[in-house]
Amino acid sequence: MTLTHEQFTEAGFIFEKANGNSHSDFEKKIIAESKLTKFDPTELEQIIVDGLNSGFYKNEDERVSGYWSLSKIGNRNLIVDFKKWLRTEVENENGIAVFQILTGLDRLGEPAFNENRNGRGADETELNIRDAKQYLKK
Repeated sequence: MTLTHEQFTEAGFIFEKANGNSHSDFEKKIIAESKLTKFDPTELEQIIVDGLNSGFYKNEDERVSGYWSLSKIGNRNLIVDFKKWLRTEVENENGIAVFQILTGLDRLGEPAFNENRNGRGADETELNIRDAKQYLKK
């Protein structure tokens, strides 16, 4: 099953809900209307992981959406996958994907960003790639 950008957004909201996060009325509406609610969050997570690992998502925007949704789960078991994806995205110099994976790792308590950085932004491509390389060396 291949997810669309909108479905990745739905999945992220579903994962947040499963973790007890509160949502705006808009986000609640998206969840209520989502066809993805037929899946258990664990099943939905596996669908996304399998899609990313299988190379279903050819363009960076799709993968970024997948990484973003998975970053909402809080599953530390995904660290291994995030590291693997990070290595690939760094090799291909996909700056936005690198940033999203670093953010996901950070949400899981991993020291992915250099501790001396003042800020973090998707537009700081060189710093993000530098931090990713340093993180992967550990």
